Amino acid sequence: MNVIRRGLATMASSRMKSWFPATSSPLIVSAPMDFVTNPKLATEVTKAGGLGFIQGGRDFSPESPVLKKLDDQLTQARELLGSRAAANDSNSTLPIGVGFVTYAASTRYFGETTVPILQRHRPAAVWLFAPSPAAPDTLPAMIKAIKSQSETQDSWNPKIVVQVGSVTAAREAVSYGANIIVAQGVDAGGHQWASGAGIISLVPEITDMLRDEFPDKKVAVWAAGGIADGRGVAAALVLGAEAAVLGTRYMVATESDAQDFKRKAILTTSDGAAKTVKSQLHDHIQGNMSWPDVYDGRAIVTPTYEDHRAGVPLDENTKRFKAAKDSGDLSRMVTWSGTGVGLIREELPAAEITRRVRVHALKAIAGLTASL
Repeated sequence: MNVIRRGLATMASSRMKSWFPATSSPLIVSAPMDFVTNPKLATEVTKAGGLGFIQGGRDFSPESPVLKKLDDQLTQARELLGSRAAANDSNSTLPIGVGFVTYAASTRYFGETTVPILQRHRPAAVWLFAPSPAAPDTLPAMIKAIKSQSETQDSWNPKIVVQVGSVTAAREAVSYGANIIVAQGVDAGGHQWASGAGIISLVPEITDMLRDEFPDKKVAVWAAGGIADGRGVAAALVLGAEAAVLGTRYMVATESDAQDFKRKAILTTSDGAAKTVKSQLHDHIQGNMSWPDVYDGRAIVTPTYEDHRAGVPLDENTKRFKAAKDSGDLSRMVTWSGTGVGLIREELPAAEITRRVRVHALKAIAGLTASL
């Protein structure tokens, strides 16, 4: 038991606790999912000792309505957090994060239109994902824009979080100034790299690379992909991660914006290895051709994907998709989901999910320690 206590004490005094003082160990992070996350969900995760993220979008052009939505969401988050965020003190750090998708051409406006909003609201972390291979300067430019503004304010020092799917991408992100690497394995739901690995090899290889190549940099690794309960969190910690990111699990949080058909699909699907699949079809069938070819996404298998696998051309498949949707048949609709979907069996408030997963992780760690 003394070994267990020492281990838990180490986690409690970890780097994550010093970077994000309102959190508990082990750190549970809710992913910034479009059409799912919102200020209520993110702040409930934070109130429960996790770190909640909202999604800031991908359109940074000066006239984008996304900018006002981001401003409004961050204002609402501070109000919801109350004393935890010093609601009347705009100079305090807001203990949630904001995620951005970065492949669009409008990223050239990020420093001009979006960073001032972040500077005003002061979120604890800024998460960047999916740069376009055609614009290799995008990620370093965005990181530079954030850091240049934060350097002008002594009390705002957001952690730069970069989501990657390979050791090469992690190395590049650290060289650009990332503080945290999200090692996203192919078991993840939603958008990800078309080519990748599971976290069981990706996380330790990235942590080894950081140790060997960047020994003087204080860079943390978070694990993402297929984690749905405390056992997955415990495994991520053993692999070398300092936090675990959950996405699909929070889609069925009571505060989530996920539509009812998505909630039902997640709660009734099991055997994620067979019932979810990575494919660009999930975007293309909805008319979204904007994602660069290096990315795809994992979703629950539907009749649309079965038709695709049987050789039905995209045009015909799209007609079937639209006809079903127009008739009220939702069986062909896309539900992004990770392979851990079979471990998700009930809707719960986001705070309760966070607490249960953390307690489950601690029990799993203690149980393993006792058995050795």
